[in-house]
Amino acid sequence: MIRVLHRLAVCIFLFIGFLTAPLSSPVTAAQMSEIVFTVPDITAFPGEQHKFLDIYLDNPFDSIGGFQFVLQSSRPDLVTFDFTNGGMDTAGTLVSGFEYAASIDSLGDQTMLWFRCIANLPFDTKNTPGFAPQQGGIAVRIPVNISPVPDSSLSLTAALEVIPPFDFSDPWGVSIGVITDTIFDTTFFTCLAWLENSCLTWDSTKTEPPEWDSIFVDSVGYGYLDTTRVVKRDGSVTVLTGMTKCDLNLSGSIDISDLVCFVEYLFGSFNSEVCPFLQCDTDNSGMLDISDLAFLVNYLFDGGPPP
Repeated sequence: MIRVLHRLAVCIFLFIGFLTAPLSSPVTAAQMSEIVFTVPDITAFPGEQHKFLDIYLDNPFDSIGGFQFVLQSSRPDLVTFDFTNGGMDTAGTLVSGFEYAASIDSLGDQTMLWFRCIANLPFDTKNTPGFAPQQGGIAVRIPVNISPVPDSSLSLTAALEVIPPFDFSDPWGVSIGVITDTIFDTTFFTCLAWLENSCLTWDSTKTEPPEWDSIFVDSVGYGYLDTTRVVKRDGSVTVLTGMTKCDLNLSGSIDISDLVCFVEYLFGSFNSEVCPFLQCDTDNSGMLDISDLAFLVNYLFDGGPPP
């Protein structure tokens, strides 16, 4: 009896503690997510070729040994995927060193890209485990091509949507963020002709009839992504018209003042109010660096081609 009263007192204490405990702040879906897959919003100029799109990935809890995704352009007249050099760049990305990586022109018209990668191929003597939990890494870089003469009567933004197949696995091949469920498939059998205790002819149906003689139940397992655990964020490409690449101060022309803006951005105190248009990626590398500065100097002083 004493033991029972002791347990009852503990339960009452825990219940009162739950009621009086302060409520914690709500946790966002992104904070609870095992994976956040982000396609960014970027800008480009008419006619740009091999413009890189950096795909970002957060996996704060699980190591990743493989994944796949499909990107679809909503405006093939404006933005298509560039497959000339394999349709991807893995140098310095999270999948650098993976044993298998491929970008596939799914429809054959450069409007859809199917990317697949596996860190460690089966039956291989090497051991490539994938990448450990991290946040803010570039998973892979995908090149796109921009139409040289976009139709200005339409919106100049192409949505880049992530569509299935879209999934991730750990280094042991176990899916991440997948919910498994079971579907029961029932078949009812009715005997149409008996010979003593044996049925000569059966009639089967998936809908339960008023009378039936036997039943067969089969189960089928299937899985689907839990969108609170695996979050995808679609991106876009907006084509800039009426502006000149490397006109950093939006003066309407490229001159020495733009060169000053660029030098200050790379080496000094950059003023975004004086130079609001930070677009001078002349080699489409995905970043502004010394090679772009050299290109601009060559154009301004040595008769080189315009950016």
